[in-house]
Amino acid sequence: MAPGPSATEHREGPIPTRGTVMSALLETTDPKPGTEPDLAELRARAACMDVIDAFFRWVDDGEAERTVELFTPNGELVMDQAHFTGTALTAAMRARQDATSKSGVHVPAASSFRLLAPGEAETHTYLHLYRDADQQDGHPPVARAVTQIKDRFVRGEDGRWRIARRVVNVVAGGE
Repeated sequence: MAPGPSATEHREGPIPTRGTVMSALLETTDPKPGTEPDLAELRARAACMDVIDAFFRWVDDGEAERTVELFTPNGELVMDQAHFTGTALTAAMRARQDATSKSGVHVPAASSFRLLAPGEAETHTYLHLYRDADQQDGHPPVARAVTQIKDRFVRGEDGRWRIARRVVNVVAGGE
């Protein structure tokens, strides 16, 4: 019996992979749900989840400018049409810190995690945003927005995982 086509071939010949969606799929590992991760993946996941938690905890505690240390030196934050890096990222997070009208709480939901390479990972996190101004005594909390956050993390030479790119998309509600 002849072997079947390889991962980069199909019946009509080789699958074009360079610069296509298929290339991204073939370059990453995507184990089946329920497969136990190895120790390196568990450690990477724990570190990345810690970064996500610290980011929103610091924003909620009025320390948004501090979140810049969770990004790589050339880290990017993309929100709608706005794109922040370097000093623009620092200025944006300082402005967020100074925006006292935005007090509230960010509640990240369970994130998906994928280790792309030994020093690179990605997460997708749904975030529920609650603003103090939207809440009424005696009523259940009202979410201002539900947002999907896609993070790409890299591990630095110091062993710390940091955000290389964060893309924020509001999927319900708004800010």
